[in-house]
Amino acid sequence: MRKLLLMMVTVLLAYNAQAQTYPLVSIDSIQYIHPDTLLLGKTLSPKLGDTVRVRGLVIFNPRFHALSANFKGSYLVDTNALATNNWKGLLIRLPAIADSSATNFFNNFQPGNIVECTGRVSEFQDASPISGETQLDLIPVATQVIGFGTPPAPKPVQINTFMQFDPNDPAVPQKIQKTTGEQYEGMYVEIPNVFVTGVSTFGGGRVSWLVRDASGSEMNVRDVSQFFRPPFISSTASNPPNPFAPVFVQQGKAFAYIRGVITETNFGTLYPRYEIVPLLATDLGPVTAAPPFANAIVLNPAVPSTGTSVTVGARIEDLDGSVSSAKLFYAVGISNTVYDSVTMTIAAVDSFVGTIPGAALTQNGAYVKYFIKATDNDNNVSITPDTSFTFSVFRIVNGGINKVEQLQETPYPSGRSIYDGAVLDNLNIRGRIMSTLSTNDYSRIVFQDGRTPWSGIMLRPDNFGTTDIDIRQRGDSIQITKALVVEDFGITTLEVRAYNFIGTGTPYAPVNVPIDSIIARRYAFTEGYESMLLQFNDVFVVNQNPDAPSNFGEFSIYPDSTATAGLRVRGGVALSSPDLGQNFNVDSLTAGQKLNFIRGILTFNFGNWKIQPRNRSDVFGFTAGGSNSSVAEMLTNARVNKLYPNPNNGSFKVELVLERPETIELGVYDLNGRLLFSQRVAGNAGTELINIDQQQLPAGMYMLRLSGVNSLQNSRFIVR
Repeated sequence: MRKLLLMMVTVLLAYNAQAQTYPLVSIDSIQYIHPDTLLLGKTLSPKLGDTVRVRGLVIFNPRFHALSANFKGSYLVDTNALATNNWKGLLIRLPAIADSSATNFFNNFQPGNIVECTGRVSEFQDASPISGETQLDLIPVATQVIGFGTPPAPKPVQINTFMQFDPNDPAVPQKIQKTTGEQYEGMYVEIPNVFVTGVSTFGGGRVSWLVRDASGSEMNVRDVSQFFRPPFISSTASNPPNPFAPVFVQQGKAFAYIRGVITETNFGTLYPRYEIVPLLATDLGPVTAAPPFANAIVLNPAVPSTGTSVTVGARIEDLDGSVSSAKLFYAVGISNTVYDSVTMTIAAVDSFVGTIPGAALTQNGAYVKYFIKATDNDNNVSITPDTSFTFSVFRIVNGGINKVEQLQETPYPSGRSIYDGAVLDNLNIRGRIMSTLSTNDYSRIVFQDGRTPWSGIMLRPDNFGTTDIDIRQRGDSIQITKALVVEDFGITTLEVRAYNFIGTGTPYAPVNVPIDSIIARRYAFTEGYESMLLQFNDVFVVNQNPDAPSNFGEFSIYPDSTATAGLRVRGGVALSSPDLGQNFNVDSLTAGQKLNFIRGILTFNFGNWKIQPRNRSDVFGFTAGGSNSSVAEMLTNARVNKLYPNPNNGSFKVELVLERPETIELGVYDLNGRLLFSQRVAGNAGTELINIDQQQLPAGMYMLRLSGVNSLQNSRFIVR
């Protein structure tokens, strides 16, 4: 027994000794940046990469934080001299939800607790790569509650501490102020007397909105607490948004204050910025004014030719009164600051229209800026969109749109298509399918109409099931005639409403561009090549997992084998190639491995430009699906040429085209992957017409899978 007790004591002492190897550091030692360094624009923590212990007061309940089911976070403030000093706030992240028990994260990180925790200092969205949001990623070491306190009151600030308006630079109208703003990163602040200057939605039901204060500057509000979601009402995880509730956040609405934590971000091609993160629904103060709210803006025609008048329609509402007047302002030319205006008239209840005369639209290729100014009965005024931040624009195009670049190219550095949200029915765009929804492909449809910049774009089926664009194969030549333009997480996408199939073929050859230009986010070598197939030759795997300790299936490549960072390659996670798999980077590759070539679709997500191989055949030394052929070759024998009608009542026809005889199987699956029906077909070379009668299927979306030794294809259809 004595020996056993001695062994246990020895183990405990060894464990405690090991636990004490991480140094205890203050929050300000993690956050503080020397003024000379800030003047260079650098904000990376001096302890970046270190594993340390930190003590601080919890000011935010982690159960209501962030968007991901896996990643949770909280905020700490250093209790030492908090009232007089800055550099005292820090984001704490739990990188893996599985570590919550080991760290006792959810129990200990309660507001008012003073805790001690252990983690690795990192930077989130370090896209510069000289700046980012400093955070502590917890490791599986138990946290401890060592005391209790009262969360401090927010520090009063003005927006020009963080962002300053520059009227002479429309490309970057709000300039980040690192020398005065960085000390507030992670700190809880209050900005008094703000009003909303812009509201936009994007993927995942999220909303992006801007506020301005008396300083004349504005900053973005980042909703990681999920309290502010469409339809812009207060909500919590247990009280989801009510679609019938009144509008909560709207352009032009004024509030007594906004509170939140300051964070630093740099998404996509947007300029770097400080943003405010409200932590609670009460962090947005009482409404002090509610001006008219203009939305649902529609242009007719969306793509005018010279001399054609453009009617602009909008829904304009006033929640606490009535709209007394509305005017439509317009100016021809991006640099033109002289606006003409026309009075908008009431077409129906809350519906206004105004017409830009064709006599003003005389220059083919010119951009036309426009905005709506609305006034209510209380003389509150709103401008949509807010002219200091951006402009709504359209372009005069004789002959209509016949190239992808006309949809992709934009006069603004955001990369957002000027046609975002518009249904265009005068398209005449011919090109080839570069990747598909097939099992051993990218799982996204990519289309190119050439190999020059601005030639690539994502496609997706429309929500009404009126087209079968999802059955197309690599190399198929098509003509797109009607589509809805959307920005899907910043990637310009066409929801195809109508197209013509021209014939089969081969995809365009990949394009070679300088790898350093992509990494450095140079506009000419990033945005212009979005959704295009690129190739890099003679590169090395310089980092198997740049997201460690998490693993999102990504790795980095660079021509210099001694480098430690490079261009990211996206792995097999959501909306990526299932053929790679999430562990391809660590299971199939080795550090320093040379790749004679690697190719993939250029995309942007989570703060980085990266390429997405369509399957393993796009990586030197590998083949797709265990075959010696690429997916383009292995899926060419049998294919679904047409599935009609679609939508249907469960009874439909499938037209197959076979290059040579093959026995194939047609299976109907629900969206959970359950097989509901299968039929074996002994197909001959040529065209086969198969009747499927499954009228017992309930209404919904289903997958028809064609599979065989040399064939594999998925097609979606809708039962109504």
